[in-house]
Amino acid sequence: MNIFFHNIADNLEVETDEPLFGSLEQAVEIFHNLPDYDGSYLGLVNTDGNVVQISKYDRFLFLIEIPIYEQQGAYSVLFTYFQVMDLLAKLYQGFDPYDIPGLNFDKYIEE
Repeated sequence: MNIFFHNIADNLEVETDEPLFGSLEQAVEIFHNLPDYDGSYLGLVNTDGNVVQISKYDRFLFLIEIPIYEQQGAYSVLFTYFQVMDLLAKLYQGFDPYDIPGLNFDKYIEE
């Protein structure tokens, strides 16, 4: 699985368009090190090219997104910490991200 991320607090970033191969353990470590600041995220790209992005939503929830750039929107759902940990493990086992329960599609805000 390939990983990209942006950690605002530590000023660390792996570009979305240039993800690097990483293990489940590395993905979990990056996730644990993400600050609670707006804009920090962890992203995964599976072998089918599907992108799953995880970011802090509030104190207890995380936003899971599957961006669909052609449709100018994303599938999304809110997860708890333990749901995110379970999802990461499943994704590394080949779980199809479109089978994530509760996904809803929303268009990006147009200016």
